Amino acid sequence: MKKIKMTGNVCKKQTSKLWCVVLLITTSVLSFIIGCTGKETTGVDTHIPEPPVMIPHLGDTGDSIYVGGELINDTNNGIDTVPDNDWIRIQWRRIDEPNVDYMKIYRFSDFQPDSVLVDSLSRTATRRNEYLDRTLDRANPVGQMWSYYTQLYLTNGNYSLSDTVSYKLTQKPFLMSPVNNVQLRPDDIKFQWERTDDAIHYRILVFDADHEYIWHEDYYIIEDSDYILEYSGPDLSYLLDHEYKDNLIIWRVDAFGSIDNEEGISISGAESRERFIELIPG
Repeated sequence: MKKIKMTGNVCKKQTSKLWCVVLLITTSVLSFIIGCTGKETTGVDTHIPEPPVMIPHLGDTGDSIYVGGELINDTNNGIDTVPDNDWIRIQWRRIDEPNVDYMKIYRFSDFQPDSVLVDSLSRTATRRNEYLDRTLDRANPVGQMWSYYTQLYLTNGNYSLSDTVSYKLTQKPFLMSPVNNVQLRPDDIKFQWERTDDAIHYRILVFDADHEYIWHEDYYIIEDSDYILEYSGPDLSYLLDHEYKDNLIIWRVDAFGSIDNEEGISISGAESRERFIELIPG
């Protein structure tokens, strides 16, 4: 029997062919993966929303300031405090982006500088263009400058950050008289409240039962003042007319602190709780 000798050259050729096959397969797999990856990248939605525009404090009810052709009031004046509690309401410009998913609201203060997530709003709530921070009273808020900003998310997962607005919360004035729901003749109305430690002036406001503005008067700090002010606005007898469903008026006292913005508008203050007076003929 003749012996067959396997030379080194034959082995090298067979090994070389094997590596060629492996290299070919590897190259094909990599090309497929790269091709697929490229198709997926092409379909990604990279649209980023316009940043929300927060509304700073524009003024207060009773100021001769117009916002969008309407006299400034409690509903259109930007970030502000409210009568109900030691809370702050924020507002932002209308968002026209059609693919809004939700909005996150953050706050921080000069004593609590780390941002805290306050709430996450649904698409519907975001469209209301305002938010009342009902959790603020848990943070010992009086005497602090509170700042807010928002983060708007789209359905594609992209988001943008708003600018920041700020307002300093001061002590609420405590109303002394008239007591709530008292009956008074229009000529007998006098307002009295307790002075706070951090206000430089006050504003007495009177509204009708629909919360439409009737009258205000500014009252500046006077030493040893008794903080009593007689009503001196328009004649209220028209509210006793049978055409009006309600003969009630609403009153409160706003307090203003010493911090103003560049336009000279106070960005520190508080609003007292509101009281009702039932008007009677006389």
